[in-house]
Amino acid sequence: MGELIAKEFIQSSIIPMSIKKVKPTAKSGYKQGYYKPKYPEKYMGPGPIIYRSSWERKFCHWCDHNENVIKWISEPFAIKYFNILDKKFHNYYPDFYVKMNKEGVMQEYVVEIKPKAQLQKPKPPKRKTAKAMANFKYGYETYVRNLCKTEALNKAAEQRNFKVMLITEDSNLF
Repeated sequence: MGELIAKEFIQSSIIPMSIKKVKPTAKSGYKQGYYKPKYPEKYMGPGPIIYRSSWERKFCHWCDHNENVIKWISEPFAIKYFNILDKKFHNYYPDFYVKMNKEGVMQEYVVEIKPKAQLQKPKPPKRKTAKAMANFKYGYETYVRNLCKTEALNKAAEQRNFKVMLITEDSNLF
């Protein structure tokens, strides 16, 4: 039943412009590429499997090789969220969906991988130079945008009885 719910959630959430069409790029500042699974039968999403950071690549490897992971998908579906900064709706693609067998109990997770700094409110700079203020503004906008995305993610996961797994550099998953 859980797999049916997951497929229904994923299918009903797909938006015509798929994130899978956004190819990895060297210009992003993050290590990006395509992951080739050793156990492709565990991967239930459409290809290609794209990772957009080195942490996402590690997570792909973890899902692929972890015997408790039954099924997984990268960038599984879109969630509409409202950005309070520009007062518009946007599409947000969580990093992963994972179905796991934890001590005989099937659990489903929606996973987001972010640097901790993007989830904490930035402190205003001591020196108010133009560059420092621009960096602060960018950090603050990223923080607020991620708050909006996380709120939408939590609501969507709750509606489908999924758990949310937020992974940062402090997580002990790998």
